[in-house]
Amino acid sequence: MEGHSAGTQERVWAPGLHEQMELMQAKLDALMDHSSGGVAVYRPVNDGTDFIIVDFNHAAEEIEHVRKEETLGKSVQEVFPGVREFGLLEVFRRVWQTGEPEHHPVSIYKDMRTTGWRRNYVCKLPNGDVMAIYDDVTQTKRSELATRMGEQIFRAIANYAYDWEIWVGPNGRVLWMNPAATRVSGYAVEELTAMRDFPAPLVYEPDQEKIVRAFDAAVKGGTGHEQFRLKHKDGRTLWVEITWQPIYDEKGNSLGHRESIRDVTARKLAEQAAEVAEWEEEAILDTMAERVVHLDAEGSILWANRAACESAGMGREQVIGRFWYEMPLDWHETSESCPAMEAMQAGRRIEIEKASADGRLWFVQAAPLLDPSGEITGGVEVSLDVTKYAHAGAAPEETEPEARKSEAPVEVRDPPADSRPTQP
Repeated sequence: MEGHSAGTQERVWAPGLHEQMELMQAKLDALMDHSSGGVAVYRPVNDGTDFIIVDFNHAAEEIEHVRKEETLGKSVQEVFPGVREFGLLEVFRRVWQTGEPEHHPVSIYKDMRTTGWRRNYVCKLPNGDVMAIYDDVTQTKRSELATRMGEQIFRAIANYAYDWEIWVGPNGRVLWMNPAATRVSGYAVEELTAMRDFPAPLVYEPDQEKIVRAFDAAVKGGTGHEQFRLKHKDGRTLWVEITWQPIYDEKGNSLGHRESIRDVTARKLAEQAAEVAEWEEEAILDTMAERVVHLDAEGSILWANRAACESAGMGREQVIGRFWYEMPLDWHETSESCPAMEAMQAGRRIEIEKASADGRLWFVQAAPLLDPSGEITGGVEVSLDVTKYAHAGAAPEETEPEARKSEAPVEVRDPPADSRPTQP
C-alpha cells in the first residue's frame, strides 16, 4: 500500500480478558432473561461434592413452581432432593472436572414437590461455574407415551398418578378423571362425574367466582394455574392448586383440556402459620390463663394457645385451618359473634365483657393485625374468665377496660424465617 513499507501490517483490535469477561457476562444475562427454557447456574463446593445455586431464570421458576429467591445460595440437593437419583448431580461433577459439555437424556425427575420429564444440556462457564439449560418435556413425553401405548395403557398410568387428573371435553363436560379424585375430595369418581355444575359444588363459596373464570378460560383453550379452597366430603376445607392446559389430537383438533389438582393444604397452612410467631412465643402463650386465638383476614384460625383449645375441647391440630365459628368458645355468644372479626371490621382495638351460658363472665380484648404497609392481615382476641373477680366485687387492675383502652390497631413485624411450622 502506498506510503507504507513492505513489512508494515495493519493492527487489528482484540478485546482484552476484562472485556471478554464482560461480553461473556452480557451474553449470559441475555440468555437468562430471554430464554424460553429453564436456565440455572451452579457453583461447586467441597471439591465438587455439592453445588450451590447462584442464578435461576424466570422460565425455571415457572417450570419448577418455585421462586428464584427461594433457591439462591442453597444446595441443589436441598432445593431438588431427587437430583442424585435423577443422575444430573454426577453430570455436574463430570462437566466441572473435564470442562466438556454433556447432554443429559430425557428422564423423569421427581421429589415430594414436583414430578416431570426433563431434558438438560450442561456446560462449564469460564469462571468455573456449571450452567444447566433445560426444558420441561412432560406433556410431550406423555403424548408420546399415550400414542405408543394406546388408550388402555395410558389409563393405567394416569390412574396411578398422584395428582387428581381430569379430562374435560370441548363442551365443558367432564369425560374422565383418575382415582386420585377420591383421595383428594372424598367423593367417588362416579359421584363427581355425575355432579351438576362441576366443580362449583366443591369450591368454597368465596373462591367460586375465580374458579368459574378459570374454568371458562380453560374451555376456551387457555392455560394457567390457580389456588382455591375445596370442600371435602367430610366437611373439611382444603387448599388445592389447579393447573389446566388444552389437549389436541394429531391433526390439531381440540379434545378439550386437562386439569390437574393437588392438595397443598399443609404447605398453605405452614406459610400462614409462619407469620404467627416464633417457637418461643408459642411456649409463652401456652402458659397463659388467657385464651388466645389468631385469625386470618377471612376468619380462618391460624393458631390458638393451649387454654383456648382446652376451652373448646379440641386439640390444636383440630383447630388450625377451621373457621372461627367452627371452634366452640364460651365467649362467642352466637355463631355470628366474634370479637376478632368485629375488631378487623372496625379497624381498631375493642374491649368488651361477655357472660356465657353457664354464668361465667369473660373480659375480651380483640385487635386487628397490620402488615408493614398498614393492611389488615388478620385479628387476635384474648379472653380471660373474670367470674371470681366479679363475684368478689372488683376486677383486678389488669382486667379494667378503661385502664388499658386503646384505639390503635396492633402492628406486626415480619416473622423470622424459622417460624414454627404447623399441621393442617
